[in-house]
Amino acid sequence: MPGSVDDRGVLPPPPSNTVSILPALAVLVIAVVTLGIFGLINLIDTSTTTIGAPVDVVGGLPVDTHPTVFTGWVVDGSPPSNITTGMIVPVGTTYLTGVAVGGGGAGGYDREVRLSINAPRAQLLGFYHAELQADGWNQFSSGHAQAGGAELLFLKAGSDGWYWEIGVVATSTGPARSPTTRFTYRLYQASDDD
Repeated sequence: MPGSVDDRGVLPPPPSNTVSILPALAVLVIAVVTLGIFGLINLIDTSTTTIGAPVDVVGGLPVDTHPTVFTGWVVDGSPPSNITTGMIVPVGTTYLTGVAVGGGGAGGYDREVRLSINAPRAQLLGFYHAELQADGWNQFSSGHAQAGGAELLFLKAGSDGWYWEIGVVATSTGPARSPTTRFTYRLYQASDDD
């Protein structure tokens, strides 16, 4: 007889034919009905999303999507495309001069340019810190540059088998009422001992 105690005083387990899946079925039905209701609301709702303000910028300054300061830097696929994504400047960057660096990179690739922007040095360095790390560059050094100013150094493995380095040195900032920062951007192939 179900529910009776055996000789040892232990209640036997219920027979398997009394276990029901109806509670699980009820949960499934509620989930399907809820999904249907929200799907119907979505079909009926005709509101559209409009784009207002531009999206937030990772480094605080917007990226110049068509920089001319790197014109002529890509020759015969060098640097490779996963490295050229690091060739960025903020909007409003002004070209000052190219710098002859003498091919100091291990593979003979070494380019440097001097630039200027109407932004504080901290904001410029924050731009490069955020944007290059978001692009997969590893910041391996920061601090004071030998020639003065603040320096950030980044490293990334290129799809060509070389490691590449980017150095940004912000050398000066004008007065707080009109902060103009002069900076140097350098890209080169790193040697094995770098």
